[in-house]
Amino acid sequence: MTHQAKIDWWMAAAIALAIMVLLLGVDYWVAGPVLLVLLICAYPQSYKTTAEGLLIRGGLWRRSIPYEAITFVGPIAADRVRIRYGLASELRIAPADPRVFLADIAKHTPHLIKRGYKLVPAFA
Repeated sequence: MTHQAKIDWWMAAAIALAIMVLLLGVDYWVAGPVLLVLLICAYPQSYKTTAEGLLIRGGLWRRSIPYEAITFVGPIAADRVRIRYGLASELRIAPADPRVFLADIAKHTPHLIKRGYKLVPAFA
């Protein structure tokens, strides 16, 4: 299942500002590369649950996290989700609907149990 990322209004404002500076012709040597980096690296973002693991796509980069490596999934704010995996790795994402995302991850991670709105190891 593919989950879209929530729109980050600060990032959208930075992109709009860079476009405005480019259109005005002021400091296009600065605004052009900034706009290019923001568009290439930031968008589009999506999170996909596959048979092997969680595939996170953000612009040009992709990261695959095997379900067996995930040790914690839980909310950190109203719209953000923290994923801990491996020995000391952590990732913070913002799916459009965190509850649906959490339920989808729960289906693929039988080694984690649900406690409130979090998925934690069964032995914890």
